[in-house]
Amino acid sequence: MRTLVRTMAAVALAICVVGCGDAKYASPKATMESMLAAGKAGDKDAMFACFSDATRAKLDEMEKLFADLKAERPELADQAKMGDVSQKMMEKAKDATMEYGEEKIDGDKATLEVTTDGDKETLQFVREGGGWKIDLPISDAQMGQMKKGIEMMKKMPKGMMKGLKGLGDKMKKENK
Repeated sequence: MRTLVRTMAAVALAICVVGCGDAKYASPKATMESMLAAGKAGDKDAMFACFSDATRAKLDEMEKLFADLKAERPELADQAKMGDVSQKMMEKAKDATMEYGEEKIDGDKATLEVTTDGDKETLQFVREGGGWKIDLPISDAQMGQMKKGIEMMKKMPKGMMKGLKGLGDKMKKENK
């Protein structure tokens, strides 16, 4: 009898492991909760593990582009902070309040409605390695534009960015 119970327990465990993958990514909501917890803990690796391979590659590329900008043009350190995606996510996670809405799963793709601090959005997920990963729609065209913008910043005469500081805020106010 004990052998039968042990065998059934082993089979049940195997089904859970194969069917669910890592519990942190068992559903889109579980993945979001894992990402939020990792962000609050300041664990970049655990936070980035919640993203699809394609998204992680683009986020890593973004951070490298801005790190290169900072290294080549130290006086642009404030602008280079824009590309510190992981740091921004971890800072936002520390105080973020999330509410989850409808979750829709269609094969290996899913969406989840997420409201973060009152801002509602629908996030995309893909199933990778048996778990659900956040799949941000960062296009190659967007990455190309970012690269061009950074190259333009690198070529700007020193001191020019100081003159542009606050311009975005001023433009927003004027357009309201």
